[in-house]
Amino acid sequence: MWKIPLFDLNYDENETNAVLKVLSSKWLTTGQKTQEFEDKFSQYLGKDVFSVAVSSCTAALHMALLANNIKVGDEVIISSLTFVACLNVVQLVGATPVCADSKSFHDWNVSPEDIKKKITPKTKAIIIVHYAGYPCDMDEICKIAESNKLVLIEDVAHAVGAEYKGKKCGTLGHIGCFSFFSNKNLSTGEGGMIVTKDKDLY
Repeated sequence: MWKIPLFDLNYDENETNAVLKVLSSKWLTTGQKTQEFEDKFSQYLGKDVFSVAVSSCTAALHMALLANNIKVGDEVIISSLTFVACLNVVQLVGATPVCADSKSFHDWNVSPEDIKKKITPKTKAIIIVHYAGYPCDMDEICKIAESNKLVLIEDVAHAVGAEYKGKKCGTLGHIGCFSFFSNKNLSTGEGGMIVTKDKDLY
């Protein structure tokens, strides 16, 4: 019988001391450490990136839709191979999720060709997932979004640090949504980040 853990934390006294320092500051959800994390994350992603820490990637995805006024009657194309949060947040704002298929058995990321097939006059946004840390075909997907005037949201829950042609994933679309859950490659236990280069969206 296989015994594969969902996650295997390797925390030590460094994390314990960091948590105790935050607890003693009495700033549990905002404050200096949160601001420092946002600033350093922005710097890591590259020039002119704004970052806002949130409670989860789900919250980031929800905020991305709200910030772009996605609402009842709209359609949002999403990667079919994803976590249920992508469908849930689309339904939460009253819009309709439309699943686009993966490219192949060898490339599990969303197919740009299938995205094109799913676009209708009601389509307002695309949520792509860089599955398992592998970047999607962003040149083609960005062209599709731009030519159809669609909001492009990157779900980067699996892909902190991944790059596409020298650019960090999460900075190629209009908004990037990150997860820092305990089984991710960068973890704060819980948490997420929403990032954008658009000052008005920020």
